[in-house]
Formats: sequence, C-alpha cells, structure tokens
Amino acid sequence: MTLTLTRPIAYWHSEYETGNLQVDQEHQELFETVNALHDAVVTKQDFDTMYEILNRLASHTVEHFQTEEALMLSVNYPDYERHKQTHDHLVNKVSHLLKKFRDRDAAITTDITQFLTEWLTHHIKGEDQKMIQFFQNK
Repeated sequence: MTLTLTRPIAYWHSEYETGNLQVDQEHQELFETVNALHDAVVTKQDFDTMYEILNRLASHTVEHFQTEEALMLSVNYPDYERHKQTHDHLVNKVSHLLKKFRDRDAAITTDITQFLTEWLTHHIKGEDQKMIQFFQNK
C-alpha cells in the first residue's frame, strides 16, 4: 500500500548519513514510514490503514535495531548496552502504542508523529553517528 504524501514531517538530510549503506537505507525507510503515518493522521485515514502503517513502522523499527545491534556486537562496541537500552525503550513505547491503538484505547495524533520524527533524527545524529565513527576508527 502506498499513500501519496501530502504533508511530510520527517525530511532526510545528508547530515544523517552514517556511511553504512544498509543502516542509511533502513533509516530512510523509517523516515518514509513516519511520513506515511503522519499523512494518514492528517488526512484522517481509516483505522485499518493507520493500523497497517503503525504495524509496518513497528516491524521496520525492530528489524533496523537488530541490524544495528548485530553490527555493534560484531566489533565489540563499548557502548552497546546503553545504545541497546535506547532501542528497547522506543520499541516498548511503539509496541505499547500499537496495542492501545489496536484495542482502540488510543488515537494516533500529530504529537506522536512529531515525537517519532524528533526521536529518529536525534538518535541518528547522536547515537548512530558515534557508533559508525567507532566502526570506522576500528
């Protein structure tokens, strides 16, 4: 399913590039999915559409974090535990939101898509850049 994005919220910039092709592609997919979710909220899409996008976002997030964590373990990244904790915290938040939305106990709002955008850009520019820099200096 592809939505026409009328109001993107997350914009990919070259400053987010880590130099790792797989990580960068996965980050861009996360940006696209956050934008699709935001667009669905703004255009008031139906429950099934919103749930499918949110579920896709949760799945992409877990898969991406697994990629990063495998990379970190492969080089004995010294900050692995703390970095993984930030991943686990977001996965728990998104999983909880997905469950609440599925049970119709929560709505997806632009506040949520704004939070996801800010978390993603902050994490990439901070944690992920440090991780990749460590890899390159190894």
